[in-house]
Amino acid sequence: MESLQSNWAIWLALALLLMVALMITPELLRSTSRSKLSRVFAGVKEARKDLRKSTHAAQKVEKKYRKLLARSGRVKPRKLQEAKEAVEDGRALVKILNDKVIVAETHVHRIIYDEFPPEKHEQLREKYLPQDIIDERPFSF
Repeated sequence: MESLQSNWAIWLALALLLMVALMITPELLRSTSRSKLSRVFAGVKEARKDLRKSTHAAQKVEKKYRKLLARSGRVKPRKLQEAKEAVEDGRALVKILNDKVIVAETHVHRIIYDEFPPEKHEQLREKYLPQDIIDERPFSF
């Protein structure tokens, strides 16, 4: 208590410095290369997830449309037209989301090349942007 009374200005300055440090530290951590890359990569993962969902939904709508088309003699024309429009909307959404994935991956490329040394570029590209070519054909010998 005696130290607090005699050195009150030092304790006040220490408290202010501690508050400033607590406010600045998160900003400094957010501006590091790794944090930038992880935030941008989270956007890529979200875009890929949205693309998978919309692709699946578009395939379901297209399957429904093919079934309605096979029974076109017994289906109301309005229902057939609505299904056709849903298929067109689904395809357009898949195309838009595919473009969104490409933009997000390009942003990751830019962060890798701008923020990291050249010796780590290949390693980071392999980790964050693997070039998986998905073959949707059934397996055969």
